[in-house]
Amino acid sequence: MSTTRRRLLTGLTASAATAASGLLATRPAQAATGPAASGHHDTDVVMIGGGYSGLACARALAAAGRQVLVLEARDRVGGRCLNQTLPAPFGNYVVEGGAEFIGPGQTRMYELVQQLGLVTHTAYTTGKLVNWANGRRSTYDGVLPLNNLLAAGEVGLAMLKIDAMAKQVPLDAPWTAAKAAEWDKQTVQSWIDANLFIKDSKNLLRLAVLSLLSTEPQDISLLYLLFYVNSGGGLTPLLSTTGGGQQDRIVGGSQAIALAMARELGTSRFLFNAQAQSLTQDAGGVTVEGPNFSVRAQRAVVAMSPWMASRLSLAPLDGPTQLRLQMAQRVPMGSIWKVHCLYDRPFWRDDGLNGQVTSDNFITRVTFDNTPPEPGAPGALMGFIDGVDAREALLMTPAVRKRKVIEAFTAYFGAKAASPIGYLEMNWQAENFSGGGPTGHFPPGVLTAYGSTLRPPTGRVHWAGTETATIWTGYMEGAVRSGERAAQEVLTR
Repeated sequence: MSTTRRRLLTGLTASAATAASGLLATRPAQAATGPAASGHHDTDVVMIGGGYSGLACARALAAAGRQVLVLEARDRVGGRCLNQTLPAPFGNYVVEGGAEFIGPGQTRMYELVQQLGLVTHTAYTTGKLVNWANGRRSTYDGVLPLNNLLAAGEVGLAMLKIDAMAKQVPLDAPWTAAKAAEWDKQTVQSWIDANLFIKDSKNLLRLAVLSLLSTEPQDISLLYLLFYVNSGGGLTPLLSTTGGGQQDRIVGGSQAIALAMARELGTSRFLFNAQAQSLTQDAGGVTVEGPNFSVRAQRAVVAMSPWMASRLSLAPLDGPTQLRLQMAQRVPMGSIWKVHCLYDRPFWRDDGLNGQVTSDNFITRVTFDNTPPEPGAPGALMGFIDGVDAREALLMTPAVRKRKVIEAFTAYFGAKAASPIGYLEMNWQAENFSGGGPTGHFPPGVLTAYGSTLRPPTGRVHWAGTETATIWTGYMEGAVRSGERAAQEVLTR
């Protein structure tokens, strides 16, 4: 989801998001753009995956005059980026059920927005943030909640240490860092335990990790976190709204970019409901097969997360392909839900709040004001359920899960939050062609042992996906860059 990124901390406030008149999201949020898969097809390059990396790759190859065919197992484009249409009477509006934000430094996303005739608007940041810690609610401005000055100071120093270490990790080959072996043996949690001593500061740093990767710190290699931080320019840009990765949203929802790219490519370049099951190489090309269809091409681009790619049957299984599969089996997805409560209006703004929360309790610990920018839209509070909380939520009934989300929002924003007029949720663990989100992550030992297999082609098969990016990995920006990199590999061969 896309890449689904969030800010935990913000250094500045910004003016309210301005509405872009006349740009209501009236088309279906999950519109398919082509026929279901059947029969045999021939093309120059076959793309497996219609998310942002696959679309960007197909777009670049088509612009260079190559024939491309995109296989998408779902009935829609966008991958981990998905608009959700609001229930009646607000069916002309959407919220983002997956990847959502873009920000400074994500140059390819802004270029796509401009090229495709779309419009951005700033995320709402006017007002104070809410902090819930140790059973108490407080509000704050600035970078860190200051109800515990010692904890704030300790977290600030820890962030500086992480940024300094991250700069020592090469973006194109993190496994070659001078301390790669030392850092890849550690989990992020073991580093937190060795370097932080105050409970509140440990909770804040855990929340930062959850907000980035939707994975518990004990499950992530320290080396991988340092690479991830460096790829986004540091913890502050990654975690910030104004001036950071969560600064802007797309009018009409972020999936509007994928839908526009698909329309530009044209329906003839897509097969939907086309789950690729096997990929076979030979001296003359590649053959991709799935239920009721097959595709013959000169080259293939697998534009999926490593975990999803590990489900493909590949032949022949030469040494490089085996190593790539071994790596893919070891890169799991994060655990994440995205939930929305709808209200007649964004009442929290009247109370001087910007809708953003940091919390050490409740089912959703990070929230945003996700009100659509168009005139007449209802107020929308969005929250993330991450890590252990996301896994526990899988075993709840829908009614219990909804009650717990409303309980959290009521604690953060008061009694007015207790009676939403609508509720939406997106469970990415139940999405069979994502398996979780927002991105794959590397547990200890995997980067140093298998990282060198992540990007290089294996014969006529090229590998894309946001996990293979070196800049803004895990984000829509990283997905687009990875697809364009794979397209250049194909063209040079």
